[in-house]
Amino acid sequence: MQGFVVGFSGKRVFCLHMFTMIAVEVPLSNQLYQYLEQKMYKEAFDLASLGVTESDWEVLGHDALHNFQFDIAQKAFHRIKDARYLQLIWEIKNMIKKETKKELMLGYIKAYEGRYREAATLFKKSGCEQETLEMFTDLRMFDQAQELLSSASGETQKALLRKRADWAQNSNEPIIAAEMFMASGDYERAVNLMIKNDWIDMLINLAHRIDRSNVDVLRIIGNYLAKKEEYTLASQLFQSINDIHALINMYVDAELWNDAFLVASKFQKYNEEVYLPYARWLAENDRFDEAQKAYHMAGHDMEALQVLEQLVGNAIRENRFIDAGYYNWMLSMQYLERYSENPELNEKFLDYSNRANCYYAFDIIHKYLAEPFTSCPADALINAARYLAFQKEIYKISRVNILYTLMKQSQALGAYKLARYALEQLSYLKTPRRFEKLIETDALIIRSKPFTDAEELLPMCYRCGISNPLVGTNECIHCKTPFILSFVSFGRYLRIIRYTPKHWRNLRKSEKKVLPLVEFFISDDINLKEARQLISVEPPLGQNKNPLQEQMNLKTGKVVADRETLLKLEKQQVIIAEWPAPFVTPLGSFFQMFHADDFEMAYLKTGACPFCHVVPHKRTNYNFIDDNNVE
Repeated sequence: MQGFVVGFSGKRVFCLHMFTMIAVEVPLSNQLYQYLEQKMYKEAFDLASLGVTESDWEVLGHDALHNFQFDIAQKAFHRIKDARYLQLIWEIKNMIKKETKKELMLGYIKAYEGRYREAATLFKKSGCEQETLEMFTDLRMFDQAQELLSSASGETQKALLRKRADWAQNSNEPIIAAEMFMASGDYERAVNLMIKNDWIDMLINLAHRIDRSNVDVLRIIGNYLAKKEEYTLASQLFQSINDIHALINMYVDAELWNDAFLVASKFQKYNEEVYLPYARWLAENDRFDEAQKAYHMAGHDMEALQVLEQLVGNAIRENRFIDAGYYNWMLSMQYLERYSENPELNEKFLDYSNRANCYYAFDIIHKYLAEPFTSCPADALINAARYLAFQKEIYKISRVNILYTLMKQSQALGAYKLARYALEQLSYLKTPRRFEKLIETDALIIRSKPFTDAEELLPMCYRCGISNPLVGTNECIHCKTPFILSFVSFGRYLRIIRYTPKHWRNLRKSEKKVLPLVEFFISDDINLKEARQLISVEPPLGQNKNPLQEQMNLKTGKVVADRETLLKLEKQQVIIAEWPAPFVTPLGSFFQMFHADDFEMAYLKTGACPFCHVVPHKRTNYNFIDDNNVE
């Protein structure tokens, strides 16, 4: 080129030839590479600033980056607007602040450049296997990762398998993913994947293979098997990890109550977890009697009392007085069991116990008036009515019904004095319209009758031996001994004591329908155990006199038996009503008295005690005495 150089701008040189100005661009690549070979990056950048191609800027940036000339590299990539490498430079600068190893930073640079094997080698050299794992898993290059990490730690290899499993799961290959999770030891994610796809067989196989120390995973499998109603397998699984709580929850949720009771019987501390939901289930199914007992077993006594009170109210409103008596008796037992904690509950126990007796007795009165026919004899109706007539007012027990029954049956049996008493009491009460004419008619009829009661109807006290008027109270007017009715037929009076067979044969025929029993107590210096032993001893032969007769003849105070007296008693003729201290009795014991024939007949009808609904234990140790052989 001819002419003279008159100036330059960047890499453009201006030449003047004759009258023509020519601009010539001078290539600077060779000079740039020479600077790079000499590691003269500042000079190389200054040269490049005169004007080089984009590829030259890229070469400058990469070369400066590899040699940790980050300012030059940043300026070079900024010139070509390469955001990726600008981001890389920013990250590497942060690494420098954290004093990161040089090999690790070079590994990141190689990875950005797509030279993954070299990057992996550098990562491994710096001891950062996790970066190698993340790089290859992000690239889905699992085979290469497996190859390079074959000598890595077991934890790193497991992490690779988890990453591969995640990729398989995201790629809609759940079976491979589940196998990878199991191979990596991530059983929880494997189980969740199996549950999601409903693979029961795989879950069962895994449950057999997995170590028992993986309690959480086995619990998840057990809960899923229970949900699928595989209760046998689930129970075996829960028992193998000793998870009694989960086992009980499974039985409760499945309403397998017998199995739950069996577990609760072995592990008493889980009673509440079993019996509380069982009680609520019973209540939801209208089985309130059983629900109340279940609440009691669960230790939720307040809820048990609430259920009982509700049952009492329902029974009374529906005129089911036998049930009302039964529920009141159960309430009294509940308060009795709490007596040791709160002695003030004694009054409630006595109140509900008396209510139970009254509702039970009133049932035959109600049925007599409500039903067209009755099989209850007149003397039983009189006894029940007399028993109720001297009780305090109780809700739903109609005093009009009691006195009307007493008046009608007294006339039928010839107890006219008692009938007049009932009519007099009825005159003080507001009677229903259906009774008004009947009462007026009976009031006229009674005027033609004598003012006495039939002698055979008068109750006799078997302590003092004196007959009592029918218009008297429920205790002997002479010795103040309470009368006790046979609580089945109400046709007999009972007293707690024994008579000799000879005395029994000497009773009037009309009196033999009444059991001769009188209550006695033991001396304060004799405990119950010793008293039982003394009574169990055979009495002396040839004894005809009643050992307690002398005290009974006094007609005052209670009868107290000492050791000599107890030795003379026959054990089969003594009934012991024991209320252990502190006034607590086992549930099902209420010490109510029955005539044997009455009780056996009621038991044959209902299969249980008519009062407390408890099935009595069969006795085989009866000791019978033939009266004809006793003189």
